[in-house]
Amino acid sequence: MIFTRSEEGTESQTSPRVARALETYRSVIACQDHIARGSGVHSLTAVLMLPCYQSEFHNLALAMTPEEERELRYALDSICETAA
Repeated sequence: MIFTRSEEGTESQTSPRVARALETYRSVIACQDHIARGSGVHSLTAVLMLPCYQSEFHNLALAMTPEEERELRYALDSICETAA
């Protein structure tokens, strides 16, 4: 279960579409990592799956409401901040 901050500063449950987009984003990052490391069979699988995950993420993002888009941007910003 994923939680995000609402405008009032309290936590609220993430919408299912945003949660799915975050899962897919993590899969894209994992594929890119396997490809960069060139780890044999996992690298080959990642090369085959990466376009599927990217397409799914794109389609999910296109179907989102403005509120879901803001929620996703906030969550992705948090992920990028922790990775830096």
